[in-house]
Amino acid sequence: MQHYLTGDPWTEAKLLQAEELHAEARAYAARSALLREAHPPQRRVRVWLGTLLLAAGRRLLDSVPGAAGPDPA
Repeated sequence: MQHYLTGDPWTEAKLLQAEELHAEARAYAARSALLREAHPPQRRVRVWLGTLLLAAGRRLLDSVPGAAGPDPA
């Protein structure tokens, strides 16, 4: 980390606060990356459920006797 000494206490406090926030953000990103790799998302259930819903929708659409819309006169 770089330390900028300006001689102004307010400026130095703000610079220190920014450095602390930056370090905290890096730690949060590293921790979330580690947790993400440890527990891969369960996508099989989503794919299965999506396929099931698509099949149900297809059956419902196929059971309709005619197209919706105005009658051709």
